[in-house]
Amino acid sequence: MSWRRLAPGELDHEALWLGVSLGAAALGLTWFALGLPRPQCPLHAFTGVPCPGCGTTRAVESLLAGNWPAALLFNPLACAVFAGVVLFDLYALIVLIGRLPRWRPSSAMPLAVRTGAVAVLVLNWLWLMWREAR
Repeated sequence: MSWRRLAPGELDHEALWLGVSLGAAALGLTWFALGLPRPQCPLHAFTGVPCPGCGTTRAVESLLAGNWPAALLFNPLACAVFAGVVLFDLYALIVLIGRLPRWRPSSAMPLAVRTGAVAVLVLNWLWLMWREAR
């Protein structure tokens, strides 16, 4: 991992992903403000088994209402992802406003990181299925 300045012509990932996340947030908030119906999970509707993303919309609604415990019960991984996005957005804003060097991870992702990510996804999905069965 290293800190370096953006090279001429290099894609500005911080600006790109900040724009994507803020655009998605604006779209989601507009959806909620207009009172549009919640999207339904096709896997859950067809099989009765929740998908790994089930509960994310309800978690967002709970987060926006300030009910953090309920949000964590709906989908803990979605809450962690949203917290990570907020942290990334803060980092990106600081880097862009201050014209600071950017953090770049090493090109090789260790096997432990990939295995850990898969384990977290599986554990979250098991949580959702257990919660649904109760």
